[in-house]
Amino acid sequence: MHKNDQEHGNASYESDDCICRKSTRREFFKTTAVLGVGVIAAAALPHPAAVAETAVSIPDVSIRMKSRDSYLVGVTAGDVIEIKLADVLKFHGYCAGGVAFAFRAAQEAFKVLYGNELPVRQSIKIQTSHHCCQAGALAYITGARSDFGAERSVGDLVLIPPEEKKIVFIDKKGRGQVTLRPLFNPHDTFKPLFQRVIKQEDFAPKVRQALHEAVQEYVNGPVEKLFQIERA
Repeated sequence: MHKNDQEHGNASYESDDCICRKSTRREFFKTTAVLGVGVIAAAALPHPAAVAETAVSIPDVSIRMKSRDSYLVGVTAGDVIEIKLADVLKFHGYCAGGVAFAFRAAQEAFKVLYGNELPVRQSIKIQTSHHCCQAGALAYITGARSDFGAERSVGDLVLIPPEEKKIVFIDKKGRGQVTLRPLFNPHDTFKPLFQRVIKQEDFAPKVRQALHEAVQEYVNGPVEKLFQIERA
C-alpha cells in the first residue's frame, strides 16, 4: 500500500472510530434521560440465573506431579505440584473441549505408566496427532517442549501427522510408553461451532451448552468411550 493511501486509511479508521464512540455516547445519554440509570443498569447486566444456565462448568480435577527441580531452585514450596484443569485453560483460552480431552488423556496415560506413583514433570516425551489446543495442554501439563525451553527438553513434544490418530506418552527414564488412540477428535466438533459463534453471537447459548456437555463427558465419562489404550 502506498504511504499516502495507508495514512488516509488510518485517518479514516480513526475518524470512523471516533464517530462511533460519539454516536454511542449520544445514544447512551439519550436513553438514560428517557428510561433512567437504574433501568439501563438492569438491562446491561445479565441476570445471574441466565449466566448460570449458559456457563460452562469446569470440573475441579487435577493432576499431581513430582517437580524436584522447581523445589530445589525455590520456585515451589515443595517437590509436588498440582495442575488443575482450570489452570490449563488459563494457558490456552476458550477451547475447553480439546483441553479437557487432552487432560483426561494425560490422566489415563499416567495411570498406566506410573500406577500410584507420581509422574515426574519434564521427564515425559509426547507424540501427538491432535494438534492445536490439545498439544498445548499436554505441553503445559508435562513440561514437554518442541522448539523452545531448556536444552534437555527440546524435541520432547512432537506433532505427528493427524492421520496417525494417536497420542504417545514416553517416559524418558525407561519406564516404557503408552499409546492412546482417541476414538474421535473434539476439534472436528468444535471448530465449526467456534467459527459460527464468532460471526453469529446469538448462537452462543448453543455453543456453551455443547461445550458444557462435552467437558463433563471428557472428564467423567467411561474411558473406553474416549480412547483405546496400548502399553508398550
